[in-house]
Amino acid sequence: MSSLRVTLVNYTLSMMRGGGETRDLAFASHLRDLGCDVTLVSVDPILGRVRHPIEDIPSRLILAPYFRDLVYRFMVLPKGGRVASFLLEQDVKRFSRGVVELVANPTYPVDVLQAAGLYPVVDLKRRRDVPVVIRNQGGLPPRWLRRYVPLADAVIGDGWDAEHFAAALGRELVEIPGGVDAELFRPQSRDARAELGLEGRPVLLYVGRFVPLKNLPLLVSSFAAVHRERPECALVMVGEGALEGKVREHVRRLDLESSVYLLGQQPQRRLPTLYAAADIVVLSSSFDNSPNAVLEAGACERPVVATRVGGVPRYVHDGENGLLVDPDDVVGFARAIVRLLDRPDLRRDMGRAGRQRVLDRHSWRKSAEKLLTLYQSLLAARAAPERA
Repeated sequence: MSSLRVTLVNYTLSMMRGGGETRDLAFASHLRDLGCDVTLVSVDPILGRVRHPIEDIPSRLILAPYFRDLVYRFMVLPKGGRVASFLLEQDVKRFSRGVVELVANPTYPVDVLQAAGLYPVVDLKRRRDVPVVIRNQGGLPPRWLRRYVPLADAVIGDGWDAEHFAAALGRELVEIPGGVDAELFRPQSRDARAELGLEGRPVLLYVGRFVPLKNLPLLVSSFAAVHRERPECALVMVGEGALEGKVREHVRRLDLESSVYLLGQQPQRRLPTLYAAADIVVLSSSFDNSPNAVLEAGACERPVVATRVGGVPRYVHDGENGLLVDPDDVVGFARAIVRLLDRPDLRRDMGRAGRQRVLDRHSWRKSAEKLLTLYQSLLAARAAPERA
């Protein structure tokens, strides 16, 4: 039997590396290990350049506009929401049409198409008999996309989506849990602070994109409150995004430049060392479906202080592997950080509990196996009428 030919489509994969992009790269790698032929599809921006070339896995880039940076900038402007929504809709429509044109060609080798949030690619089914799986990207899709939801052969997701999607939209969602490489992300015996020049200082670590949903003003303001009480404390921020300039401006305005370190995007192989340098991992999101950073922190035995939003409480159990605070609560966020800084024993116990949760529940391999089983069931259902 020939290998199952899977195309994974992630519009932003060539331009950013957040949790969703990391997830599709992990799925691609493990599906290949399971014997699938995998192709990744992403954008080749009409203006600008590809920021994150796709390596090690065959890929195709589709020439299309890329408005996502503008979307994030408009989202934080007063009355900018309509413009942001319009640009995002244009992004999705234009790129989805390009995907359909690519895959509808009968010479394109594919058995299953999976797309991250790009519901309009279900239009492929009018032109080619290929199962289409949509990975919902956290939260309910905008209203203009919802007419496509019943047309997908399957919708997958996890986190907040696993609890709310079906009730809200009347469509089953197949839960495919997020994972983490527990061999790469594991406790390290050495103190990695020396590599950052932070010997002897308490360190907080943020890993994620610089986008509105991460609510980084809350994080910086909370750190300022912690810093007033603990001036030796440092905040290390890893990631990139359209709002990085605003974060830097906020840090300057609060006179925190000597204590906040923005390291930019870092490769996966570098992240375990950064987690090892941290006392606490922090996540200040206004919404998050299933943040990878929480699982990575747990795998590295680091406690988490996070906001009680979206799917975060499914991964951070308050008092067990971290502390949860209400969204937009600067004082509460700062107090939670100080509480853990004061209790190294509590940090240690929470870190160990976090790693055990990862080992018990969050394996990329198991998630890829579940995904492959789903693909096979969709193809078997198609073949059944032919045998009849």
